[in-house]
Amino acid sequence: MQEEEEDDRLSSLPDELLHSILRDLPLKDAVRTGALSRRWAPQWARALAASPFLDLAGVVVPGSAAATIGRCIAEDHGGAPALDVFRIALRVEPPSPALRRDIAGLVAAAVARGAREVDVKVDLAPLPVVQDEDAPLAPPPWVVELPGDLFQQQQARPSSSAARLLERLALGRFSLKSVPLPAAALAGLRSLSLSHCDDLVEEELEGVLASCPALESLSLRSCPDLTAVTVASSRLRALQVVGCWALEELWVDAPALESLTLYGHTSYRLLGPIVEFHVGAAPLLRDAYLSHLHPGDCIDIAHDCSYPYLYSAVANARILTLCSTGWAILRWSPEVENLHGPYVDMPNLEELQLLVDLGDLEYQYMSTFFLAISFPVLQRIFVRLRRCDWDRDSPATAARAWTGDDESQDMMIGGGENEVVLDRLIFIKIVNFTGAWLDLQLLSFFLDRAPILQHLVLVTVEGDEHLLEVVQDRVSAVLHKVPREARIAVCRPSGDDSPNHAHTSFFHEHEEYA
Repeated sequence: MQEEEEDDRLSSLPDELLHSILRDLPLKDAVRTGALSRRWAPQWARALAASPFLDLAGVVVPGSAAATIGRCIAEDHGGAPALDVFRIALRVEPPSPALRRDIAGLVAAAVARGAREVDVKVDLAPLPVVQDEDAPLAPPPWVVELPGDLFQQQQARPSSSAARLLERLALGRFSLKSVPLPAAALAGLRSLSLSHCDDLVEEELEGVLASCPALESLSLRSCPDLTAVTVASSRLRALQVVGCWALEELWVDAPALESLTLYGHTSYRLLGPIVEFHVGAAPLLRDAYLSHLHPGDCIDIAHDCSYPYLYSAVANARILTLCSTGWAILRWSPEVENLHGPYVDMPNLEELQLLVDLGDLEYQYMSTFFLAISFPVLQRIFVRLRRCDWDRDSPATAARAWTGDDESQDMMIGGGENEVVLDRLIFIKIVNFTGAWLDLQLLSFFLDRAPILQHLVLVTVEGDEHLLEVVQDRVSAVLHKVPREARIAVCRPSGDDSPNHAHTSFFHEHEEYA
């Protein structure tokens, strides 16, 4: 013990020197220094109390620390600056009423200190693995109730008389039921993100949005009780609605909208009601992400698919991501009178990403999709294939087995007599490529229609050391269609250094939305 004390030279340094060292470190690194010495541990708390920028989002912070951190940032250290940014992700295990109060107090302390940005998310620790079949498969709903007076007045740093407006607010697993609306302190809010708010309903959301006339960005994620979303704003520029599986109606009137992300149902099973989308014209829209891919979900052939009817809202986009639902309506015969009804030309689209589920028959109708919509300036196509269960375990085996010698030859992707020419297309990238027969048909379809192609990238799936060799052998049969000057790369994911699409989050691959 005496030897350890003699070796602990950090503890002998003056507090002022220790504090100056911590002040020059990112806070998440300063917190980690608590393991260096017995006296170093409390020093980061002093830095916490005096710092204007507190970013703990990259650190796994136990929920039990919420009360201590809340007290630190609530303290007034004379001339210390007001708090600009506070971000933290808390791991809760196990949940308790006292812990809820501590976490709510943490948010209140950050707001009271005049923070312009508050980002507090609560992650529930995984449940222990049990053999009992009756045991819950997922954590039960758990939200933190915010204090009723939290947003009732503009906040100021205790040492300052100037009021400070909250500009960015992100809350994960919080309840707004006790917050009276409208809320004066939200008047300057420009960005709002609500995730896993298990009891959020339409009326509460409308009340919150009515308090935010300056709102420019709205994100709603995994709010299971939210059945309808209505947004009317002349300033909103970004809207994201992701994983809100109970959603039945979406009404958007936002003429300044630049970015739109929708991930969720298009229809329910067993002839349930389709989701109604009402998105007004968005002439400034820059990018859009429309997808419904979800394990266990399905599209009922008796329903019109809702997503294609959003195309008029995204017609001006330069960047677009679509899932295979986008051409699901083409299951019907080309003689259907209103076949082209939901489709509109996209004169500005430069970058298109297709999320394709190889378990869906929509895959066969891609050519008709390209016939129905004109893409006169399309330059880059990215295709991300989602493999079926049968070929996830052994992609190379599936690639060898699916040679097109069986009845699947009837399912051609080709465009028939009406040819599609993508005469601006210079880049094609297909991810999760195995060389299976439909993969080759898809590749051939694009190569036939890209006369000035400059770069082709095929990225295999992980998990089979022989797959790269198999793919290289299989694609050789169609590479004669590639222009001679084009560069060709066939590689594993680890060897891919080519450009990616602007949208790199794939919600259907996240465990959170499974």
